[in-house]
Amino acid sequence: MIILRSGLLPDDETWEFTFPPNSLASRPSRPGLVYGKAISLRRNDDEVTTTLQMTLRMEQFPSNRILNSDDTSKFVLFSIDRSFRFPDQPMKVGVEYLVRLFKRGVWLNGVQYRFYGHSNSQLVWKSFFRNALFAIFS
Repeated sequence: MIILRSGLLPDDETWEFTFPPNSLASRPSRPGLVYGKAISLRRNDDEVTTTLQMTLRMEQFPSNRILNSDDTSKFVLFSIDRSFRFPDQPMKVGVEYLVRLFKRGVWLNGVQYRFYGHSNSQLVWKSFFRNALFAIFS
């Protein structure tokens, strides 16, 4: 797992990250299993403080028609932990943060991933896909 940013701030405006390409552990390929990049927004509680982190790792992707018919390296699974909330801030601050992030996208090693869409079942689990196909978002 790579910590892209620890100590997320309510006024963050950009999400551009560079990391060694070999730092993501690849998963063994098995028939029917698809792995890809996954970003998580989550709370990190330690003994002294609570911080919000954005992490990146390789994860098994769910099976769906988009991922079954396209190159999975163009996607990042984006998940939000249910406890994601800025300490001592109203929920609205977190929602505004996510809206900015979805509008601006995430840059990983010079490649921009922008919000692509979601299914109703993904809304239940608070998971979203971001797509790296630039032509779609011209």
